[in-house]
Amino acid sequence: MNSNLIKILGMAATAIGMGATLITDWVSDKKMDKKIEEKVIEAFTKMNEKES
Repeated sequence: MNSNLIKILGMAATAIGMGATLITDWVSDKKMDKKIEEKVIEAFTKMNEKES
């Protein structure tokens, strides 16, 4: 019984760790996309101000 419980806990910990990694990567990508979008908008705004 103990060895089965340890195997189950090990698999659960692995699955939770993989899930946490995937969620962290997804959140990081979303934050990076937002930063890139802000920088592009800022650059276009500066270009438009120079042309005016």
